[in-house]
Amino acid sequence: MMDARSTIVFLFVALAAGCVSRGRSDGTDGAKAPAPPVVDGARKDLVLSWFADGGPHVASSVAEVPAEARKEVRVQDPSVPPEKRDPRWIFLADLTAPGKDGRYPVRAEPRDAYEVRHRPPPATSASAASGPVASGNPTGADVVMYATRTCPVCQKARRWLLDQGIPYVERDLDADPKALGELAEKGRAQGVPTSGVQVFEIRGRLLPGFDPAAIVKQLGPQSPSRTI
Repeated sequence: MMDARSTIVFLFVALAAGCVSRGRSDGTDGAKAPAPPVVDGARKDLVLSWFADGGPHVASSVAEVPAEARKEVRVQDPSVPPEKRDPRWIFLADLTAPGKDGRYPVRAEPRDAYEVRHRPPPATSASAASGPVASGNPTGADVVMYATRTCPVCQKARRWLLDQGIPYVERDLDADPKALGELAEKGRAQGVPTSGVQVFEIRGRLLPGFDPAAIVKQLGPQSPSRTI
């Protein structure tokens, strides 16, 4: 028989365990992280991505990653089929120096935590100063996504672009009023509705909504996309 104090301690422990079992705030529900991919100087088939100058950059080999960006680089192995990937996790490599075996250290991180740390910043003063334009874009990027931070489909689109290894520039319609005016003027010039988010601009042509197949088609045969 348990006395009253033991009963209270038992109930407290049971309740605490129940709270933990309901799932972690990082979205992994306490699951064991998957094994990371092997990254070394010989591989040229990986998708390596990092953030710099207000946007993402993509490479396929360690040699292509600039020294100043090597401390934290996201790693994706396109040879792993989608059904064998755990979407709750991403892999981050430290490419500053390989180990004795020639491999770079890679760690798993919950995807939600990574995306919180890398939410796109507001438009820079340089891009805001460019003013509205009717065609093209002030960044020179092939893909520009006009989006908001609170749009759930925008988050899905960001994830897809990175997963496909497609470099892009994002214009925050909430934080940058000039981006909103710029988009509206382009929409009028092209006869494309721009009242909703997100809207893509691909090589100067607007594409409302998130349609992966349409994005790949508009990018053409030079698109780095691997899967839809």
